[in-house]
Amino acid sequence: MSPPAAPQAASPAQRPPATAPEAPATEANAAAGNAAGPTSNDASATRAATSGANATDPTAVDGNAAGATAADASATRAGASAAHATEANAAEASAPERTLDVRVWNGSAEVQLDGRTIPPGPVRVAAGPHQLAALVDGDVVDRADAPPADAQIDLIVPPPLAGLAIMIENQADARPQTGLTHADVVYEALAEGGITRFIAVFVSGDAPVVGPVRSLRHYFAFLAADYGADVVHIGASPEGFAWRDAMNMGHLDESAGDPGIWRIRSRPPPHNAYTDTAADRGFLVQRGRQRNRLWGPLRFDARAATGDAPAESMTLGFRPWAYRVGYTWDAGSERYLRFMEGGAHRDAETSDQIAPATVVVQFADVEAIPADPKLRLDVDLVGGSGDLVVFSRGTRRDGTWSKAAPRTATQWLDAHGDPFVLPPGQVWVEVVPLGSPLIVQP
Repeated sequence: MSPPAAPQAASPAQRPPATAPEAPATEANAAAGNAAGPTSNDASATRAATSGANATDPTAVDGNAAGATAADASATRAGASAAHATEANAAEASAPERTLDVRVWNGSAEVQLDGRTIPPGPVRVAAGPHQLAALVDGDVVDRADAPPADAQIDLIVPPPLAGLAIMIENQADARPQTGLTHADVVYEALAEGGITRFIAVFVSGDAPVVGPVRSLRHYFAFLAADYGADVVHIGASPEGFAWRDAMNMGHLDESAGDPGIWRIRSRPPPHNAYTDTAADRGFLVQRGRQRNRLWGPLRFDARAATGDAPAESMTLGFRPWAYRVGYTWDAGSERYLRFMEGGAHRDAETSDQIAPATVVVQFADVEAIPADPKLRLDVDLVGGSGDLVVFSRGTRRDGTWSKAAPRTATQWLDAHGDPFVLPPGQVWVEVVPLGSPLIVQP
């Protein structure tokens, strides 16, 4: 079957950024503060010098008078500001008590309210400002300021390891793969020619053998950026290189002579490249990387809600190609057994069948990159949004996804607009083109 015709409009993938994308807000605020600081100091110095000159120069009497007038005006403004602040504080002090529902996600932590330990859950607080914090082994791992009204406060315990993402191929000669069962989350999306690839993200553990490792595409870099992850790959598309560097992602790339990849003789190249995630972390630490511990859109709780609609099995495709993936719920293990092209998808080393606790189907616009000689694709993730289906515990829940910026984590929201909460365990995410088939059996 022929791939879809290239659209006439220019694809965002054709326009990689000339400079790095948006800086985190804290960096931007710091930069703004640094810029304002010297300007304010220079202005103060100028005023001081002018005042001194006026005091010694008999011709500057009019200037002194003007200065006195300005000082009186400043004093008036300061008094008004102080009065306004007093009124605001009095109003806040007279405001009623409020309830804060404190929730801790993705781990256990000591919760403190204004420096004293409290249990998670609803807590009544007096009027005025309050700060909450989550501590692990005495270290603050997350904090939040309480809003002035009743609210939920979400504190997230970061993963134990920094994010590491491995590009893995899925051609027939690359199957079965190794190490996918160890990943915390695995994304599957189309590459070119109707063949999918995986990016496996590790944030809580490592795998001694992962592969076969292949080249990077820019939309896989966007997915890895949800977790602030460094990436391991062999080469990349032009857009993949451009966005990887624009987002300042740590990386190990065998095609650039980086360490971390070895080859086996039992498979033909290029399907014979493997890596060790623990060793990769060591190489990246030496380069000043492995600094980000983020969960991306993942929010776990053993009491996660189930859907109203049963979903014992599902089959999905990647339009317009014939390739099919299936999942069947296994109540004994509370996992979805994964099938690919009609057969069980197993690990090459252990023969264990891949069995995530949660399967997420994310519908996205997928188009061919215009005039690309290798028929590469663009998946509209950044600035995009769409339908989302979450399968867990043998049920189905529907919602939406959105991703505001390259380094901003994707949001998975349920029908009420709240973040999806998932049961603990591995997550597989299928990023499929709009209109792709999804057949669910209750």
